[in-house]
Amino acid sequence: METSVDSTNNSNVVFDYTSFLSASCHHRWTFLDALKALLPAFEVSWTSSLPAGLSESEKLQMQALKVLSTNVSDSSNLIRLLRLARAESIPELVITLPYSLDDEQLEQIEEKAECRITLAEESGEILRVHMIEPH
Repeated sequence: METSVDSTNNSNVVFDYTSFLSASCHHRWTFLDALKALLPAFEVSWTSSLPAGLSESEKLQMQALKVLSTNVSDSSNLIRLLRLARAESIPELVITLPYSLDDEQLEQIEEKAECRITLAEESGEILRVHMIEPH
């Protein structure tokens, strides 16, 4: 999943969800991975185990591989991803998807991840997500 998170020229972070799905197929599950998939409360609590000196993009990439799961819905994965981005103080994230999400999914993500989502293109396969202040 080397290319799933990149910094763009305007300092936004881009997360390629398609690459994540592909990398997840090759990821070997451990007991801790299964536990984190079942108990999402662990999702942000393991950031201290990351090596020092990583960029925000690299941290997000590594955490995403540990926290996101192909065994849960895309909405749940994106909510987890956005919570990770918030924990890393990433104010805006561009997410590329292999397909568009429906309005209900987007509303659920906005509500649970406390963000504002705009479609970066008409197909709905590129989302620009702005973090908002928590209520």
